[in-house]
Amino acid sequence: MPNMKSLRADAAMKLEGLMDDFRPGADRDTLLAQVNDILLSLHTIAVATLLVDGNPQGFFLNLCRAAENGRRLLELLQARQLTPPPASWNMPLLAALAAGNFPQADAIAAASTSTWLHAEVREYEDEFLWAVILQQLAHHKPPPASRVEPLIARLEKLNKKEYGSRCALARALLTQSSSGFAKAFEAARLDYEVRIEKEAQEFGTPVTAFAPHRFLWLEGLALLRLAERAGIPLEGADLKYCPPLARVPMAAKYADDWAIPARTASK
Repeated sequence: MPNMKSLRADAAMKLEGLMDDFRPGADRDTLLAQVNDILLSLHTIAVATLLVDGNPQGFFLNLCRAAENGRRLLELLQARQLTPPPASWNMPLLAALAAGNFPQADAIAAASTSTWLHAEVREYEDEFLWAVILQQLAHHKPPPASRVEPLIARLEKLNKKEYGSRCALARALLTQSSSGFAKAFEAARLDYEVRIEKEAQEFGTPVTAFAPHRFLWLEGLALLRLAERAGIPLEGADLKYCPPLARVPMAAKYADDWAIPARTASK
């Protein structure tokens, strides 16, 4: 079991150095590596703030910080005409959604690539398709089902074993089916549980990178927020990996702190 309190202290110390060392003029791979480290630190701090302190507002604020760093990286890479991260690089989008910060999620979805970068970054097609489906669902004005259904059908045909429950979730969100969502969400949650418990038992699982995912399912929390927005009534059950404390409304206001500089190509 990871010691979240200790990992949070390490992450907070590392985060200060990462912010100080960030250079917007670095090459693309360096920028992505630096921001990935920032995201992991903030994700770890967020989860520990919720699980150790029982502080959901601090949890949401740190998720928003992670989301904003991701958004600013996308903006910077676009301004410098550098290859964006793959669509499946979507922790920032999930973080914004899980916090219930829909304007921030919409901005990230709009800035994210919807092009399959299989040649440039070796992105798997199923990961790409699911990421683009999430992008579509995250927009402020969700798209018509006719635009998303072909993506869902393509993903289902490609890898129904791994993504079948999530395809059903996407369809339930599009049709605002409460019964369909509840059934599909439980199936997807069980899929996550099987995978995460297996990773927890594996000797080679990296503790620091794994810790934020051990007890909280970020994508699940994001999907629950999308269900709320779609008007799908949710039961108040204590869902494993998606506890009620992580699903209360966000009342704190994020002030754009703890984020890399917002830069343009001329900087």
